[in-house]
Amino acid sequence: MSAPNIQVRQQGMALVVSLLFLLILTVISVVAATNSRSALKMSLNVQDGLESFQAAEAGVYAALATAGTPTDLFLGFSTEDVFGDLSDEESPLGLLGTGADSVTTDVLLTVDATACPRRENGSSVGLFDCDYYRIESEHDVAQRARTRINVGVVKTIIGKNVR
Repeated sequence: MSAPNIQVRQQGMALVVSLLFLLILTVISVVAATNSRSALKMSLNVQDGLESFQAAEAGVYAALATAGTPTDLFLGFSTEDVFGDLSDEESPLGLLGTGADSVTTDVLLTVDATACPRRENGSSVGLFDCDYYRIESEHDVAQRARTRINVGVVKTIIGKNVR
């Protein structure tokens, strides 16, 4: 008679164990999904930051690419003068100059015609002067990424202040 009583007492225990097991699996699944979502957001932020940095850096290289050309940004031309007539494929800034991913690049003269950083006993002291420029390039995408790069450039001028 004791065997039927054991079966009657254990009939609800399988249900409780299976419900506890399902609850534990649900908690683990929710935690894993939350961690995956956070990791995806972090990787997207890193990707946006790298793309923004590369776009701003492209603006600096585009400004440097104009050195020695008829539309040299270091001679006072603006980026609109230099790249305005070129198609997107011909422009050093390519597609970066327009739209949501636009890059703003400015070349600013900071110091005009000062002594170049040379040794005092060098043979060219007094013959060369240097102009110091700052290239500012900024890439900004609303609610995603923003990067600003400043690069200093020294341009040597022969005999600008020769007396």
